[in-house]
Amino acid sequence: MRSKGPRALIGAAVLLIFAQPGQAQEEFQLLGDAGAPVELTVYFDFECPACRNFALVALPAIKAEFVETGLLRLRLIFYPLSTKHPNAVAAASAAHCAGKAGRFWAYHDYLYVRQPEWRGTSAPDSLWVGYADKLGLDPEAFAACLGARETLDAIEANWVEAISAGAPGTPTVLVNGESISDLGSYEQLSDRIRAAVRAARGETASAQQR
Repeated sequence: MRSKGPRALIGAAVLLIFAQPGQAQEEFQLLGDAGAPVELTVYFDFECPACRNFALVALPAIKAEFVETGLLRLRLIFYPLSTKHPNAVAAASAAHCAGKAGRFWAYHDYLYVRQPEWRGTSAPDSLWVGYADKLGLDPEAFAACLGARETLDAIEANWVEAISAGAPGTPTVLVNGESISDLGSYEQLSDRIRAAVRAARGETASAQQR
């Protein structure tokens, strides 16, 4: 069952009229060459244990093998499932604020490493501000960003994109717009990415192997 988002569904219904997939993210949620033949989109929740595993195990390998070689552009879209995860919206807001300050990816990794510390608890804003301080961000500016209406608007825009794309849960992974639902290992995902690269280049598997 899909979760209600940061605000009431009636508000989300209005936003659905205007939301366009691929337009919700900030630049700091993108990683890689804009001209890469493959785009990998991940709808994720910071409080989701499966997302933590994906972020700490699969993402570093994806970056090394595909992003840094110019084969793939990565898009991360906040999809906080707030009825399951009480801190999901707050964690996404904190990552958004870190991104505004130029430290999105460092804060993203830090949140997942420390997830056991804050998952399932009623985490205060001071926790997120403390993390920002440890990463060298201005605590006062960060706290102000956390409380800004624009921050929640940005998270909700991401959530609406996930809903409009039909993301059933987190993490939902799309390779060039195609949802990948049968992945059990990084090897399976990397095979799908390589196949997408070949398809984008008009190559066949046998041709690439020669």
